[in-house]
Amino acid sequence: MKQVKLQSLRMKYELMMMEDDQRINDYISKLQSVVNQMKARGEEVSDQQVVGKIMRSLTSKFDFIIVAIKESRDIKTLKIEELQSSLEAHEMLVIE
Repeated sequence: MKQVKLQSLRMKYELMMMEDDQRINDYISKLQSVVNQMKARGEEVSDQQVVGKIMRSLTSKFDFIIVAIKESRDIKTLKIEELQSSLEAHEMLVIE
């Protein structure tokens, strides 16, 4: 049963995409919840995997900031909290 739930969580994680009307904070919280459930069942998920997933799954309104972050930061050492902070600042300044 544990493996079945883990497979379900993996699929949910892989298919998760930010919705057009969703706030960045809500999306990352939802994603982190799934990641935490996966980790609780023994799955190893690194911060870099989550950072990559976030960057790949945002709506197109974040395209410019993602390019800027990739150009100016070392993605291999970027923490989830740092990425979230940059994305929230962009959301407040540009999108609202």
